[in-house]
Amino acid sequence: NRERIERPIYVRAMINAMQADVKAKNFDKLREWLTFSEWVLTHPDREHEGEDRGSDKSRENPDWASARRAVCDFTGACLEKDVDVPITARGQLTKLFEMLCTQFDRRLDHNVTSNDPLIDSFTEGINRTRGRALGDLIKFGFWLRRRDSKFQVPEVTAILEKRFAPETEHPLTLPEHAVLGRNYPWIVQLNETWAIKHKSDFFPQEVLPAWLSAFSSFVLCNGSIESIFNILREDFNFALQHLADFKNRDRGGHEPIDVLGQRLFTYYLSDMYPLKGEESLLERFYQQTDKKREHWANLFNDIGHRLWNTGKHLNQGMKDRVKEFFEWRFKQEEPTELQHFTFWLEAECLDTEWRLDAYAKILDVCKVEGASIRLETLCKMLPVYTAKVVECFVKLTDGIGDDNIYIQTKEAKTILKAGLESTDENVCQNAKHALDNLLREGRFDLLDLEDSKA
Repeated sequence: NRERIERPIYVRAMINAMQADVKAKNFDKLREWLTFSEWVLTHPDREHEGEDRGSDKSRENPDWASARRAVCDFTGACLEKDVDVPITARGQLTKLFEMLCTQFDRRLDHNVTSNDPLIDSFTEGINRTRGRALGDLIKFGFWLRRRDSKFQVPEVTAILEKRFAPETEHPLTLPEHAVLGRNYPWIVQLNETWAIKHKSDFFPQEVLPAWLSAFSSFVLCNGSIESIFNILREDFNFALQHLADFKNRDRGGHEPIDVLGQRLFTYYLSDMYPLKGEESLLERFYQQTDKKREHWANLFNDIGHRLWNTGKHLNQGMKDRVKEFFEWRFKQEEPTELQHFTFWLEAECLDTEWRLDAYAKILDVCKVEGASIRLETLCKMLPVYTAKVVECFVKLTDGIGDDNIYIQTKEAKTILKAGLESTDENVCQNAKHALDNLLREGRFDLLDLEDSKA
C-alpha cells in the first residue's frame, strides 16, 4: 500500500518501527524493509522555493527530508555491532548507501547551515543526511570487514570514487569534506593502498577551503597516529604554511592551531623528526606562530598536563626529548610560555631534581601561575631535596609585593621551618630571606617563626 501513503510522516514512523525491530534482532522481514527504504529514497529532497517549504504532514506539499533521514538512521542501525544484520543484506545496503551518498541534499547543496559560528564543519556534516551517510559508509566497510579480515571493501571505495569524480552531479560540500577528513585514518585501515592513491581527493590542497575543512576535522577529531603522519607529512607542512587561514575554534573550544601544535609535539616525542633543523615541523610551528605567542603558552601548558597525567613511568628516550624541548623553550625566555610550568613541576614521570632545577631557572625569568598549587608539591619534595625546595621558595617570594601570588600558611611554614632548622648555612639564609620577604608583606601569621630565625 506504499503508493497510497500521502503524508511522509507516516513513512518516517514506519521506518522508526523497522529500526526498533532490527535492534531487537528481528530480521524476518529485513529484505522487505530494505526494499521499502530504497523506495523511500526515490522521493528526492525538495528544492524549496521562497517560503514554500512543504511539510512531512502535508498531502498537497509533502516534504520527504525527514523520511529520507529515517532511512539513513535505519541503515546505520543495521551496522551496529550488537545488531549485526546478516551478510545477505550486503547488496541492498550497498544500493542504499549509494543513493544516500550521491543524491541531492538541500541543506548541503544549498548551503543551509547553522547560524552558530562555533559549529564546525564536521558537526554540520554529520547532522545532514548525506554527510551522515558518508560517515556511516565507513562503518559499512568495517561491517564487511568483520566477515572477511582481508576484504578490500570495493563497495565503499566505488561509492567514494563517485563522490570524488569531477562529473558528479552534486560536488562535495565543505561539511562533507570535514566528515571524510575525520574518517581518513579509518579509510587507510580499510584499504591503505586506495587511501594513499586518493589522498588528494580527501585533502585537496588546490581547493584551500575544502582542504582546511578536511584537515581541521582530521586534526581535531583524531589523535597522533604515526602511520598516518607518514602519509600526510606533506599536508602537515601545508598546514604550517596556512595557519592564518584556520578557523579559530569549534564548539568544544578547541583551537585547530593549538591542537596541531599538540600533534606535532607528540610526533617529535615519538622521534618522528628532530627537534630543530629543516626536518623539524615543530620548530617551524614555533616560527609560524612567533607573532601569536599565546599558542606557545597553550602548547607548553598542554604538555605539562600530559606529563602530569602520564604517571611515574616514561621511557628514557622520551624523557631525554622532553628535557631537550624544555631547554630549547627556556632559552627563548618567553614569560607568556614559561609561566605555565605548573603541571611540569608535578609530573612524576620526570626526575624530581631536574624538575626543581628547571623550576628555579624559570623563577629567575618570571613568576609562575598557581603558586599555591605548587607549594603542596614542593612540600612533598622537601624531605629529600630541602636545599632546592627552599631555593625555589625564596625565589618565589622575591618581589612578591609586585605579583598577586597567594602563599598558603601551612605549606609556607613547613618549608620555612625545614630551611631555618637546616645545618646548611646557605639553606638557612635562604629561608630567613624568604621569611623577611613575607613579613614585609604583612604575613603576620608567620611571626611565630621569628624565634627559629633568630
